[in-house]
Amino acid sequence: MDTVYWIWLALACGAGSESGSLLLDQYATPQKIYELTSDEISDIEGIDEDLKRALCDKDLSYSERIYKYCQRVNVGIMTLDSPIYPERLKRIHAKPLVLYYKGRIPDIDDNVLVACVGTRNCTEHGFKTAYKLGAELAEAGAVVVSGMALGIDGACARGAIAAGGMTIAVLGCGIDVIYPPRHAELYRNITEHGAVITEFVPGTSPEGANFPIRNRIISGLSLGTCVVEADMKSGALITARHAEKQGRDVFAFPGRAGDKESGGTNALIHAGAVMVRGARDILEEYELMYPHRIFTEHISKNKYFAPTGELRVTYVDNIEKEKPARQKKEKIKEEKPKRRAEKVKEASANAQPQTAKEHDTSSFSEMELAVYESMKKFSSLDEIRAEASRKMDRELGAGEVLATVTTLEILGVCHALPGGNYSLS
Repeated sequence: MDTVYWIWLALACGAGSESGSLLLDQYATPQKIYELTSDEISDIEGIDEDLKRALCDKDLSYSERIYKYCQRVNVGIMTLDSPIYPERLKRIHAKPLVLYYKGRIPDIDDNVLVACVGTRNCTEHGFKTAYKLGAELAEAGAVVVSGMALGIDGACARGAIAAGGMTIAVLGCGIDVIYPPRHAELYRNITEHGAVITEFVPGTSPEGANFPIRNRIISGLSLGTCVVEADMKSGALITARHAEKQGRDVFAFPGRAGDKESGGTNALIHAGAVMVRGARDILEEYELMYPHRIFTEHISKNKYFAPTGELRVTYVDNIEKEKPARQKKEKIKEEKPKRRAEKVKEASANAQPQTAKEHDTSSFSEMELAVYESMKKFSSLDEIRAEASRKMDRELGAGEVLATVTTLEILGVCHALPGGNYSLS
């Protein structure tokens, strides 16, 4: 299976590496790279010794487990030779060899994708501006790209969804890890109105170093990157720098001089970024190039603000109105009879083998070992998390425990049971 070789090569090279492209320029396919002898690998120029050692490891079992896991949980795998892999992304430095995705991937090369990014700690004005921008871009036919982060990113994605448009989120973690956890509902909405994608294998936790790496994909998918609100230390400026290096357009909203939250955007404008006031200022760059996709006349006039500047109707209000309904739904869910849960628990207990074989844990991280030991006693994720938290002597998040369970599942250490429970294999 070609996909397994692609996964193997991507794992060997690591996320954000240009080495995979250099190897493919010489040997054409991952399988041919896999078939190289140790002597042939040692003679390769331009790659470091760590990568040479990784290429000498011919064990495909982990890559096969990742492939089978993705098939089982309906995660798509897009490789560099896939028909849906965008030419736009092939032209960037350190293009990702493999992308995992959930949802629907549009024809990226035939659409106007605009990256909307900014600070996580945004102001109320920044949030509303981002929401309005996302909605107007979607109304005009553009696809909104973001990192699904708190603040500006999330606001732009929500605006696009509320306007009935398409949006893509690029993650800095595994496809099965929702980060930040409070964006679980947004994650689901994005997969229904577009796609969530990542180059990190399932189970990868949201480490800080991952996000600058993923930012090149956000800008690489897009014709232009717009920074709505950002201070001088915001990661959004990294995305803007990637866009500039990739030959893409950079846009920014101006802010008041001296305001910390606008320091980054004002600096971008001073350095040559296009100052914008809304979606029209961005899309006029692409309307003539994509007349079959972009229709700025569809942007609703005065839909968000009255002519006097007073807030009249905003999609933000719609979010607030949804909260009581959501809370009511959750309350009803909690009040359901416990009989179904008891049946699931009984089914899980019956499905769990009487004795699980012992696994070699010598290569496990502290977190993996804590979760592994907890699964010897419990099957539900909540119980596993509580026990692992006790062992680690700190409160573990549901996302990081789920990511660890996924890693153990890919390694063949455990398997899923009915009702979202788990058992050691």
